[in-house]
Amino acid sequence: MCGITGLAGAGAAGDRAVVRDLVRRASAAIAHRGPDGQGEWVPAEDPVALGHRRLAVIDLSDAAAQPMLDPSGRAVVTFNGEIYNFRELRAALEARGHVFRTRSDTEVLLTGCREWGAAGVAGRAVGMFAFAYVDLDAGLLWLVRDRFGEKPLYWYCAEGTLAFASELKALVDMPAFPRAVDPAAVADVVARGCVSQQRTIYQGVHQVPPGSALGFHLSPSMAAEAGTRVTYWDAAAEAREAMGRPFPGSLQDAVAAVHAELDRSVRTASVSDVPVGAFLSGGVDSSLVTASMQAQAGASVKSFTIGFEDARLDETRHAYEVARALGTEHTTWTLGTADVLSVVPTLAGMYDEPFGDSSQVATHLVARLAREHVTVALSGDGGDELFAGYNRHTLAPRLSRRLSRIPRPARTLAARALLRTHPDWWDAFPRPGAHRSPTGALGARMQKVASVLDFRDPDDLYGRLTAAASHAALLATPATSTPPLAGDLPLTAAIMLADVQGYLRDDILVKVDRAAMATSLETRVPLLDPAVYRLAWSLPEHYKVQGSRGKLVLRALLSEYLDPALFERPKMGFAMPVAEWLRGPLRTWAEDLLSPPALAESGWLDAAAVRSLWTAHLTRRADHAHALWNVLMLQAWLGRWGWAG
Repeated sequence: MCGITGLAGAGAAGDRAVVRDLVRRASAAIAHRGPDGQGEWVPAEDPVALGHRRLAVIDLSDAAAQPMLDPSGRAVVTFNGEIYNFRELRAALEARGHVFRTRSDTEVLLTGCREWGAAGVAGRAVGMFAFAYVDLDAGLLWLVRDRFGEKPLYWYCAEGTLAFASELKALVDMPAFPRAVDPAAVADVVARGCVSQQRTIYQGVHQVPPGSALGFHLSPSMAAEAGTRVTYWDAAAEAREAMGRPFPGSLQDAVAAVHAELDRSVRTASVSDVPVGAFLSGGVDSSLVTASMQAQAGASVKSFTIGFEDARLDETRHAYEVARALGTEHTTWTLGTADVLSVVPTLAGMYDEPFGDSSQVATHLVARLAREHVTVALSGDGGDELFAGYNRHTLAPRLSRRLSRIPRPARTLAARALLRTHPDWWDAFPRPGAHRSPTGALGARMQKVASVLDFRDPDDLYGRLTAAASHAALLATPATSTPPLAGDLPLTAAIMLADVQGYLRDDILVKVDRAAMATSLETRVPLLDPAVYRLAWSLPEHYKVQGSRGKLVLRALLSEYLDPALFERPKMGFAMPVAEWLRGPLRTWAEDLLSPPALAESGWLDAAAVRSLWTAHLTRRADHAHALWNVLMLQAWLGRWGWAG
């Protein structure tokens, strides 16, 4: 995994030393993505330049450095990510007469671009990647991104200059960078804690869509309108096609099929010339990926988890029991308040768009722990979206079916009554036989239930389930809405697909990429393999969901490795007790960002509404941690990057 930068057109057409320095400085801004080397390619005459920061993972020799040119010197690639099936692609290319100079997947990608085209090789590649490919003979620049958007790629075109980079911080000093903040992106952050991949925080700056290749004709004055988009893979189309060819076997057959595909995916995702480990929270997905790794490894897999000093919130003992049962070499870090306080002020720089998923802190710290021992870590992300693991996948259909029979005014009255109930009352309410939940979890959950009771339709229900309550009241600008659900699919499937196209891309994958790459750790996600994806969508819903339980097929598979008592428990992941920390060790930091002068300076929020929310949270009248964290991350980002409303 690496960092890439580049520009074309007016900004790349001047003095070559100046252009080289511009690319070098842009690459330096993302040096954390590639501490093992840097490189620039600035041709003598053509109006284009590429930069690269290297994290050496496959073929550690200098011969695999980037940007990489083909033997003719007329084709070049700069590449971030890994092609897991590069050996198979290399064999196919060798059969066509191509000769290779290195053992790297980069050279396979470059040669594949020459043989099949940029979109063609992307469609054949299995992995996570974002790359730029220049074909000087054809006069073309291609920007390409992997199927799910695991690897980021931003670009803009203004005043004749087209520039691109792995992170926005590498673009802000490029020529003609558009600095206006997009109000719709601000609304995204306040509502859902992240910016939709349909846009970026800046007006006029874009993301290459997942599963797409954007082609531009090289010119001394670039124009975005002259670009071409090729969609080589589409999540919705693939899901519908798989559902149209339903899996024919029993649940046991499905477990065996998932087992085989996951083992294959884990095996290919484990290929590396540097040490590889795994994140292990003890949940179903991370345990399953780690179990598959360990079953196929010749030695103990290195696994990592973090916990908290507060015993009520600490999950390290559980993760340790899973690790012991699997036989991994397990490392734990129990976090203190100082560890968290050291990270929170850095988040606005780490995530160079506002980002409000509070598990970003723990994710960064577990990545920091892993990086002390390995260069690559596998994670269990994607299991919830593909196999119905979120509460909303089971809750939304039941709510829609049952509550739609009750008149909406009656539901509104019930919601108001629930909202008047102090959240601490729910947490103190005795629940014999219930699994232990984090402090404040039930109260927050009941507030969430209250916020959705008077939904209008399935689209409104999904929007409320995925947004912070009362977010619209916090904005000085109009709120945005979630895209409509797929009306041709059953509600559970429609929500799962919306999560793949929204929450997974916009939140989960962004969180893991930035949190891990800030420590120069490469992360890989075996569950987001195209064959696993197709298989998951071909399975009947009752192989995934039964009543309030999701991920049935994954649970059945994991029970082949572990006693179910080790994983049949509430979902935790690397969660952070943000509600209590905002009232305690993070209170001063938050108060500074939410002070009336700070809110007035930013200009994007309704100061009175925010202060009211903050006061209610501090006095425990309600748990507004979700909404407040979104607001705090927006305020911190505005302060870090200096853009006001």
